[in-house]
Amino acid sequence: MYVDGASNLHGIRPMRANRHKEARQQGQRDQMRLTPKRPSVRPARRYLPSLGALTNFASLVSIQAFNAFAPLIAYPFVLAVVGQNSFAEIVVAEAITLFLLSFVLYSFEVDGVAAVVGLKPEKDSEAIAEIFVAIIILRLCFYCSGLLMLQIVLTLLYPDLRLLVLGWSLVSLSYALQPNWLFQGLEHNLPLAVFVTLSRIAALATVFLFIRSEEHAILLPFILGGWYVAGAIGALSYSIFRFGIQFRPPPRKQLIAMIWHGKEVFLSGISTGLYRDTNVLILSILGVPAAGIASYSLAEKLTKALQAAMRPLNQFFFPRALAVAKDEGRPSFVALKRIAVLTLPQMAFAGLIIGIGAAGYLLLHPYLPALQKVHDIDVVFHLTLVMSLSVIPGVGVFMLGIAGLNALGARTYLLLSLLMTAGASIGLNLILIPHMGSLASAVCFVFSESLLLALIVRRYWSVGNLPTAR
Repeated sequence: MYVDGASNLHGIRPMRANRHKEARQQGQRDQMRLTPKRPSVRPARRYLPSLGALTNFASLVSIQAFNAFAPLIAYPFVLAVVGQNSFAEIVVAEAITLFLLSFVLYSFEVDGVAAVVGLKPEKDSEAIAEIFVAIIILRLCFYCSGLLMLQIVLTLLYPDLRLLVLGWSLVSLSYALQPNWLFQGLEHNLPLAVFVTLSRIAALATVFLFIRSEEHAILLPFILGGWYVAGAIGALSYSIFRFGIQFRPPPRKQLIAMIWHGKEVFLSGISTGLYRDTNVLILSILGVPAAGIASYSLAEKLTKALQAAMRPLNQFFFPRALAVAKDEGRPSFVALKRIAVLTLPQMAFAGLIIGIGAAGYLLLHPYLPALQKVHDIDVVFHLTLVMSLSVIPGVGVFMLGIAGLNALGARTYLLLSLLMTAGASIGLNLILIPHMGSLASAVCFVFSESLLLALIVRRYWSVGNLPTAR
């Protein structure tokens, strides 16, 4: 009995002790629930952008601002100096070389960024160098072959434009050499911003110094293109030394694979050029007077400046859209909602800029004598007001289409949508221009962006009938 009792006693004591311990722990838990928690600061900090992110965004703003506003500042000055006829020849030659630029860019502004996103220069220098060398080689090959074909066609059809096109082709050469995709993908845009800013400022200064009469009109593309190439060489040299690029010839199979992989994006770029950049050519072919072509071209430059003002936001959210696409895997309503969260604030901001710009012009126009020197400034304003509306759906086209559908495996659908939009735009231009002149091209510009956005959203919403390819 004693042994049993002793053993029971030793068994009861731990049980009582455990009960007391559990009671104390329960009391502590109750006390913690009743005590209000101190607000945490750490989660709030997590949503604040870092200094590196702010610097990267500011660099993107600087790049797009100087790319857009350098021509925007130079063109009204050149128009006033050389007159509408010579200026019309300049902008027609520029429109022709935009096809060369599309050929040079190919798909690498999209595929190049996607290839280096997430790579670290310290760990992945060999992978970065392999991509870098392959893209530079392909772009230079595309530039040389494209320029040769363009000069042959011009010799047969428009020999008077060959020299102007040769000058504008230097802009395409600058984009062949300048690895924008690398800086953007690595989110290291500050050095590129420095080279772009300095080269554009130098280009503007040279234009103001040397273009003094109508005979100097031929200098404009060579001045702008020459300084653009100088800035591109600076950015190229920096990237080679900063990222330790070793030039090793890539295998031919790799180059062919890159060309084949990017064919849909390239053809999409060509299709985009057909409805965005051919209106000046169509106006010229249909015999619209030089004054109408000049006014439309200037309005187009203002609209593209607004697009450039939005592009830093586009590029800032571009990697995030790629991350959503990678997570979702295919177009769906869920993917649409997630990318729309990144897109709608940008569209609202674009609408705000348009409203502020229009109100500013109406209020300040009488007090700015420099604006009175621009030929047909009121016509330019009304054309710009119409065309600027295209920027709002254009943001959606970039985020949901260029970024979204390309990464979600719907490149063929996007290409068919772009071809459909280009065909509709060209056809509508041919019908309306004889009756409405340059205003018709402005209306078609807005219509095209809106139609394309509708087709893109349709692919996310459901597998529809127009078009049905994935």
